[in-house]
Amino acid sequence: MAAQCTAIITNGLFTGYLSSRETAHAIGENRSGGTMRAEGWNRLPMIRMTNISLLPGQKPLNLEQLIAATDHGILMQTNRSWSIDDKRYNFQFGCEIGWEIKGGKRVRMVKNPSYSGITTEFWNSLDALCSRDEWTLWGTPNCGKGQPQQVMGTGHGAAPARFRGIQVGSAFKGN
Repeated sequence: MAAQCTAIITNGLFTGYLSSRETAHAIGENRSGGTMRAEGWNRLPMIRMTNISLLPGQKPLNLEQLIAATDHGILMQTNRSWSIDDKRYNFQFGCEIGWEIKGGKRVRMVKNPSYSGITTEFWNSLDALCSRDEWTLWGTPNCGKGQPQQVMGTGHGAAPARFRGIQVGSAFKGN
């Protein structure tokens, strides 16, 4: 099968599903989305993420401009842990390092920042997204599905983004 792109969210609206040959017809598709995979011959194949990316913003915006346009927030870097429920509804992500932003400037480093929330509310709070020059393809060795769990690499591309009203925490205990 030729490589393809399946949009799951388009302009803030749910527009597509991950699918297999067995499920494509049920959602009105003519062909599979190519997402039925298994770790090996002795594991149950299941629909799972392949490369799921957040496309870059269309307006020119770099990271420093995004920071300058932010009154107060935490810039989080270097993912270190993640947890999401079986329905992919509630989640929590932790990072190794972050930077507090005040008045459009990085003011101090924070240790082990984290964020959590409800998936749909989180994605609906996205209000700024850097452009193509800032986009990077990241990856993770395990998409966390299966019983027993199957290790399956995935790619996740994204540019720096700003989300409003997100539950944020940190190990920093300052003044």
